[in-house]
Amino acid sequence: MHNRLVSFWGEWLAKKPVDQSQPPKLNLQSKKLERMLKTTRNSLATEKFVLTRLENQKDFCCTNFFDCGDEDLNEFFQKDAYNHRLELLTQTFYLQDKATRNYLLLPVAFISFLNDNIRIPENHKTGKLKDFWKHLKDSVPEPKLHYLSYPAVKIARLGVKKDLQGMNIGTYLLNMVKELFLTDNRTGCRFITVDAYNRAEVIKFYEKNGFMFLWEKDKAKESRIMYFDLKFFNLK
Repeated sequence: MHNRLVSFWGEWLAKKPVDQSQPPKLNLQSKKLERMLKTTRNSLATEKFVLTRLENQKDFCCTNFFDCGDEDLNEFFQKDAYNHRLELLTQTFYLQDKATRNYLLLPVAFISFLNDNIRIPENHKTGKLKDFWKHLKDSVPEPKLHYLSYPAVKIARLGVKKDLQGMNIGTYLLNMVKELFLTDNRTGCRFITVDAYNRAEVIKFYEKNGFMFLWEKDKAKESRIMYFDLKFFNLK
């Protein structure tokens, strides 16, 4: 995959810009995720999409032309993501639609991850995490409830190409991510967390995809911590 990506960008930069006036049509009528087909350790595929990790500086060239409509997200993927990888802070993956690979060989979405955990304070039964504690009590066996923290992976950034938004790509990507961390759960990962922008459309997106608020103390802040319990993801 890496060789194909490098070869593509060498050819792409030598040609005239691709006409993007008419975005490619994606067949995403069904939100159901097909059974994942594993290709390599850092590349996953379904019938519609390929999710691949960016490995080196040449790979990260594909972020230069990415626009998701959010300046903060664009700046991270275009300028910061590679340095974050060098410093072992995040890993960034790009999503490519198989149906459009011969028409527009540009990523349709990017997502970056970092390690995280959800810590359980002493006053968990009555404090700010009481709702999360109730969730744990209902879903975790009693002997495991004494843990002081639970392992998680955090979505550091997620962006979908601006002219392809509203086509269920974000939902499809999240379903791939959920299956990724269930089928390749090498070190233990119970939750996916995200500091979601506290905007109605962003909160609605994550709630639609099964994420819940960790607590209410950040209700008036610019971002809210949300989590998804991987034990509740259906792998059918």
